This record gives sequence, structure tokens and C-alpha cells, in this order.
Amino acid sequence: MIERSELETWTWIMKYWVIIFPILLLAGLLLSQLGDPSYYWIPFAVGVPLTIIPVTYLNLVGGGCSLRFQMCALVKGMTAGVVFLLLSMAADYYIWNVLSAYLEWTPLSSTFSMSIIYQLWFFSGVIGGFGARIMEVRGQSRGISGTPTVSVFE
Repeated sequence: MIERSELETWTWIMKYWVIIFPILLLAGLLLSQLGDPSYYWIPFAVGVPLTIIPVTYLNLVGGGCSLRFQMCALVKGMTAGVVFLLLSMAADYYIWNVLSAYLEWTPLSSTFSMSIIYQLWFFSGVIGGFGARIMEVRGQSRGISGTPTVSVFE
């Protein structure tokens, strides 16, 4: 059975996604209404990598490897990316079932593929995890205060 503290270490994904996704969604809706509907994807294409990579990195660097689950930062980044991807797919499904009736437009009708945006969520998590793993291999970590520390000199 998974301990409660282990589950709480993954709550950061939902905390950040709940903030980031609606902001990108509203920015996309605003751009699509002001310009062309294909502009809906611009905030996602730019915003997802710019926010998810550093957030994933900061939450995974210094976390070490989980001996119980044999997961280091790279695998944790992949897992975080999959969770971001699944949350976004589920939200898009429900949101666009409602919004398409009001806007008479859905991203499915645009020339830009939705799967690319979902892949951005995943690969942004992977890149953040990869960066955290590089820092772990180098022996660097971030302390609780947020200041960079090098474990060799502590």
C-alpha cells in the first residue's frame, strides 16, 4: 500500500496544472476570438514548455531516487508529463464538449493537431526531469530555502 506521504509528493502536479491550464485556455480563447481560430494553440505551444519544464525541474531536483519504486528524477519527470498530458486531455474533452456549442468552433477543426500540444505536456515533463537528473548526477541539489547548494561542499 502506498503511504500518504508518498502520494503527497505528487500533489504539486495538480497544484500547478490547475493554475497553468486555465490561464493558457483563456489566453487561447481570447486569441482565437480576436484573430483566427488557429491562434488558440499559440499560448499552449509557447506557455507549456516555458512553465512546465522549470516547474518540473524545481520540484524534482534534489529529490533523489525512490528506492521503493526505483524511480529517479527522469522517470519521475516522465510520470509527471504523463499526468499533465492525461489531465489536459480529460479537461479538453469536457471543456470542448461545452464550449463548441457556444463558440461554434472546436480545436478539432483547426489545422494544428491537438496531439502535438499533448506531447508538449509530456516532453516538457521529461525535459524537466532530465534536467533534475543531470543535477543529481552532478551532486547538486536545491535546499528547502530554494538556494542552490552543492552537496559535495556541505
